[in-house]
Amino acid sequence: MGKQNKDCWKPEKHPKHMCKLYKNGMMMEYDQQSQSPTVSCAKCGAKAALPEAVCQPKAL
Repeated sequence: MGKQNKDCWKPEKHPKHMCKLYKNGMMMEYDQQSQSPTVSCAKCGAKAALPEAVCQPKAL
C-alpha cells in the first residue's frame, strides 16, 4: 500500500476520491461531486457532497 492510500479511510475507493479525480484531469466527475459540498478532506482540502468522495472527511 502506497503512502497516498495509507492516510485514506477507504483505500479501496481511492481511485474515485476527489484528489485522484483532480490528479487524473477528470474535471467533469470532480465538479459533479463538489456541487453541493457537505464535507471537506482534512488531507487535501477538497470539498465533496459525500464523505466517501474524500480520503479524510470532516464536516463543513
